[in-house]
Amino acid sequence: MRTFPLSTAPRAVSALLSRARRVTLHGPGASALSLQFAAEAACDNSTVTYLCGDNRFDPYAIARLARRCRRRQEDVLARILVARAFTCFQLGELIERLRPEDVSGPVIVTGICSAFLDEDLSHRDAARLFYRVLWRLADLADRGAALLLCESDAIASARRGYFLTDLFQASNFILRLDGTPCYTLEMRHDRALLQ
Repeated sequence: MRTFPLSTAPRAVSALLSRARRVTLHGPGASALSLQFAAEAACDNSTVTYLCGDNRFDPYAIARLARRCRRRQEDVLARILVARAFTCFQLGELIERLRPEDVSGPVIVTGICSAFLDEDLSHRDAARLFYRVLWRLADLADRGAALLLCESDAIASARRGYFLTDLFQASNFILRLDGTPCYTLEMRHDRALLQ
């Protein structure tokens, strides 16, 4: 693990995220960084698929970033395909419907663990659904999708905090944002996710 200035995080995400990779952002700044990456990719004429599992997608932030890059806001927003999931079932269904051949740019999934913390869901059902989603994401990456997975919430101490640990295990790179002016980059070897 290495520590870098936070100002370099957007460039690091752009450099690390490529086809068949899973990059995970974790920490309080993960949501803002995912929005910045989505805006910059859309400004570069990429189509971004944004699956929002934590209800933090902010089109106004995208528009501000587009204006800063001197791009038409409408064009940039039109290149970001957003789908919001309000339950873990909806997030699972959105991920299940993704087809790598239909996705030309990066796929961003936010709230990847926190969506499964619903206390109305039994522990067994939450685990079953979470691991089904995690395996599907690994399959999508193996088939060529570039995945940026974001978790902004501090869930390590939650009852199902091990979801975050397993998400890290399934990732190629992890950027840990802890609210300081630095982030930590952890590089992992490409490894198949055991099913």
